[in-house]
Amino acid sequence: MSSSHLQVHKAALSNDWDSVSQIFEKDPELMTKPINYIGETPLMIAVGTNASHDFVRQLVSRVVDIGGAIDQLFVADSNGDNPLHRAAKIGNTIDAKVLVEQNPDMTQVTDRNGHTPLTLAAWHRNKDTLRYLLKVATESIPGAGEAGSSVYTGAAGGDLITLTIQAGFLDMALEIIGRHPDIIVEENWASKTALEILGSKPEFYRSGSSLGLWNHVIYSLIPLNKRSLEDAQVNIFTEVYNKFTMGFWKVCRYLAPPIKNIYDAKVIHFQSMLLTKRICATILEKADHDTVWKILGSATSAAVEYGVPEVLNKCILTYPDIIWYTDKPGRHLPLEAITQRQEQVYNVLWQSAAHKIFQATMIDEEQNENALHKAAKLAPPHRLNVVTGAALQMQRELQWFKEVENYIEPSFKEARNKSGKTPKETFIEEHKDLLDDAEQWMKDVATSCTVVAALIITMAFAGAFTLPGGNEDDGKPLFLNKGAFMLFIVSDAVALFSSTASVLMFLGILTARFAADDFLYNLPKRMTIGLVSMFVSLAATMIAFSATLSLVLIDKVTWIVAPLVVITCIPVGLFGWLQFPLLIELVNSTYGPSIFRQQKDRWVF
Repeated sequence: MSSSHLQVHKAALSNDWDSVSQIFEKDPELMTKPINYIGETPLMIAVGTNASHDFVRQLVSRVVDIGGAIDQLFVADSNGDNPLHRAAKIGNTIDAKVLVEQNPDMTQVTDRNGHTPLTLAAWHRNKDTLRYLLKVATESIPGAGEAGSSVYTGAAGGDLITLTIQAGFLDMALEIIGRHPDIIVEENWASKTALEILGSKPEFYRSGSSLGLWNHVIYSLIPLNKRSLEDAQVNIFTEVYNKFTMGFWKVCRYLAPPIKNIYDAKVIHFQSMLLTKRICATILEKADHDTVWKILGSATSAAVEYGVPEVLNKCILTYPDIIWYTDKPGRHLPLEAITQRQEQVYNVLWQSAAHKIFQATMIDEEQNENALHKAAKLAPPHRLNVVTGAALQMQRELQWFKEVENYIEPSFKEARNKSGKTPKETFIEEHKDLLDDAEQWMKDVATSCTVVAALIITMAFAGAFTLPGGNEDDGKPLFLNKGAFMLFIVSDAVALFSSTASVLMFLGILTARFAADDFLYNLPKRMTIGLVSMFVSLAATMIAFSATLSLVLIDKVTWIVAPLVVITCIPVGLFGWLQFPLLIELVNSTYGPSIFRQQKDRWVF
């Protein structure tokens, strides 16, 4: 690199036009000449900083003034990027405007990998730059012919709409489809359409979002101006609050970021459903049977694999025959839902009139496996880990097996697959390691909790014979007539009885046979009772201790009661914070509503 090249390079990085203006006057070709190792021009370097805006404006203006070829401004580097590609990648909208003003047709030019500036802006999630490029992108290049000349057709169109959706710019995707509805049938570089991408994005839909109790309440209360959202204009998010509560929710939005996150999620959920509906409706209007079958079929297959019941349901309602779609031999939708352990899409398929036909009689011809064989296989790791601990994972696997067993044709229960195994034999073999892990998990938890519960029994038992304040000559407790003493006695008795019950439950776990079927109900039930009893005993022990301190110190320290209440809450609260999530999950999976929530009064067709 020569000294002049080095000086220009540094000036482009630091937005220092004045220091190199004289150099460019002496050597105008240097303005459009590669000056570094990877073949970047001064313009490319300055655009890449997203800060040297004055340098870019001055350089472009100087090239134009001296009558230089506009094409020289868009010289590509050794990686195949021109300055507009670079601006799209880094989100440099200011310099992109300067470049597009010189040649709007450059929005059509692809890089070495076939990406236009629009697809690059979507790929790198630069929303403002993408919005601008969509405004100025030419429909076709003059003189380029009729075919393949638009950024909205062919692979370029497929890349544009799918990358826009993947980036989460659903408002812009609605705008693109509204202006260019034919883009929905275009495939991207991976042969995927917009609807198939939606089917692989559970986080865009309500079913894929995990909200706690309070977040769910806030979610239901936040209003959306749906009419404004459905307009799908560029500023689609500006009028989303209900006009009667806009002020209140604006304050909440700025004061409480979690509320803003919930609001943003709700908007995404609404936009994704609207986008799904519009794509399905447009496909029916514009495509023939083969195209509809291919697009909706690939979308339903993706929805089953990734667990997006909204997309699956809409596709089936749009084109009921799509329920018979298979992308590979034996990969029928219900069988795939069982294999992928997607209970939400399974519940949608259950609502179809073909459910029992599918589940009772359908076989994977390639592996000679029926639905119960599929349920007997170990769940994919990402679906196995949706619950905590190996024991609950084993319970979930048993729930799936029992659910499918209820609807399978009786003769299929003893049918043998390609490996010569029945569903039950397959289940035992596939879950051997998980069963060992579940047994060890149960034993570890039970052992630890037994030690804690036994210590509480010791303290509670000793406390009953070592009363606070001692006894009178006739053996009566000294503080018998005080209310705090009765609180001590009751809480100590509760601690003793509940901790004893806890120990018995945990001993019942440690001495269990740990057969696979025991993890469905018996072992989780014992674990639930043991944890609840231990929590009660711990809380009662803290209350008894606080009552004792109150009895002893109340005459000397009159204000002791309030601090004791606060201190007592600390260990109880810590136990609840650490163990309650597991306890709630245990109760919900064992006694709560089934994960298979079929709506028998609502049939898809």
